[in-house]
Amino acid sequence: MSANKFGRKRIFVDPKVQGALVFRIIAYWIVCVITISVMLLCWRIITGPARIPFSHLDDMWFQLGPALITSFIILPLVIYDIVKISHRFTGPLLRLRRSMRALAEGEQVKPIRFREGDFWQDLAEDFNAVLSRVQNADGPGEDVAVESSETNQSIETYRPTEIEDERLEVTAKAD
Repeated sequence: MSANKFGRKRIFVDPKVQGALVFRIIAYWIVCVITISVMLLCWRIITGPARIPFSHLDDMWFQLGPALITSFIILPLVIYDIVKISHRFTGPLLRLRRSMRALAEGEQVKPIRFREGDFWQDLAEDFNAVLSRVQNADGPGEDVAVESSETNQSIETYRPTEIEDERLEVTAKAD
């Protein structure tokens, strides 16, 4: 799969989340290599002939060195794959966050649509339903001031009318 299959230009879009994933992969790889090496060294010392422990390291490097080098070569491929797949959930959340901020600031927001293959397609549908209700709200008593915790600014939110409340109750009972 190429990076352009889903129309992506960049795959590293959220450094905080994707950087944490990359860090974890490298940390797990190091812990895995150290754990396996110590286990194998202990096994060789217990089951092998009596000799000083450091002499086992030369034998281990000769036998297991190629596997260590191969895992080191494959590590960047694993990191690239994780960053690439993480884009399928960080990208949509980034777009959702931008749209939510624009909506909270009172800007006109278009419905969002995630790319094919992105995770959380239903989240876009839910946001679009809320967006539709907020943008279609017009009438007396529908605007309620709410304070945004991030900006401490007043924003407008939607409060359904009595007729819409009844419609929602009927729809909820039908489900």
